[in-house]
Amino acid sequence: MSDDLGVTGGAEGIEVGIEDLRRASASLQRASDAVVKATPRETGVELPTPGVPVVGPDWGLGTRVLGAPTDLVPLVARCRHDLDDLVADVASAVERLRRLSREVASAAATYEWAEAAVRGLIDGVHVQAMATAWLVTELTGQAFGLLDEGSGWDVGVVPVSQTRSSPVIASADWLLSGLEGLSHDGSVRVVEVPVADGTTTWVVQVPGTHGGLWRGDEVPMDWPANVSLMLRNTGASKIAATKALEQAQRGRSRPGDRVVLAGFSQGGIVAAALASDPDFGRRHRVSHVVTAGSPIDQFPIPVSTTVLSLQHRADPVHALDVSPPPGRRHWTTVTSGAATTATGPFRFHDLPLYRRVAARADRSGDVSLTAWKRGAAPALTPAAGSRAVVHEFRSERRWQNRDS
Repeated sequence: MSDDLGVTGGAEGIEVGIEDLRRASASLQRASDAVVKATPRETGVELPTPGVPVVGPDWGLGTRVLGAPTDLVPLVARCRHDLDDLVADVASAVERLRRLSREVASAAATYEWAEAAVRGLIDGVHVQAMATAWLVTELTGQAFGLLDEGSGWDVGVVPVSQTRSSPVIASADWLLSGLEGLSHDGSVRVVEVPVADGTTTWVVQVPGTHGGLWRGDEVPMDWPANVSLMLRNTGASKIAATKALEQAQRGRSRPGDRVVLAGFSQGGIVAAALASDPDFGRRHRVSHVVTAGSPIDQFPIPVSTTVLSLQHRADPVHALDVSPPPGRRHWTTVTSGAATTATGPFRFHDLPLYRRVAARADRSGDVSLTAWKRGAAPALTPAAGSRAVVHEFRSERRWQNRDS
């Protein structure tokens, strides 16, 4: 299978294309206005209104030819004829510039309308799919406890260790590499990175789904949490990540600190849910989100947060939101068809595979990916001589319905 990377959105997304068309239209209009403004000053010629017959300038030569050298008369006549032609050509060029400006503006409006119409259809399909999922999970939850996380989450988070890390690398692959070391016991990692501008970047790394299907268990990253995150934008795993971050920051954070959220599968949904949460956004400056194999395309992540979403064409998990990647300036989606050595029905939903995709994205010269790397560097490049601190936490759901 081909490993060619496909890139959607970012610096070459349709949103940027529409903005470029509008800028081009405005530039064409300014150019035509500049020509009209400059012509009288440079030549003494007033450009006619489009559609009005062109009349050349009258410099009074016609009344003063008598007494002038007779060989000057043909030269003056030729100059006047050539100037008339030049004025007509400039007037025609101005009209063409204005027409082109209107056409480009119209094209931008048409593209914007089409994008909005398509997005509206997609939103409708997404809403229907989520409504169906909600109905199914409500019925199965009430009858069997399947995928039922309840309506309240009492989550405890306990620090496990704090160590100095090896140097941080400003790359998508480095962000995903920290997920491979997380054990499947509700672990969350927060990496404290001192950066050159005197602030700190707090990198929150959340693993994928692990745990039970039935009524939830002690591990907050279980299957019921997936359902709650997609349908309600909250869940035990989101609370676990929030508490881990705030414990790591206690007494150590300062105004202006950045937060970078990274996750695989459910961990990516947690990252998108946190970045979309206005309350979390008021408390934390979320600069970047990086996800792998996560269905996040419908999350309303604000434009102040830069998103990098990695998706595999054969992975069904990231498509569970029934939405294509958005074409926004702040949101870059990388799709890949990389081969895998994993086996089973979810062999393409594999963290080592996504790390290879991330490494390819890091090396890519694509305009959108280059812009993402340039934007991430200030947040993920440690200050000279500094070392990052790794805070490890273990989370536990104290299931509120355990005795029911």
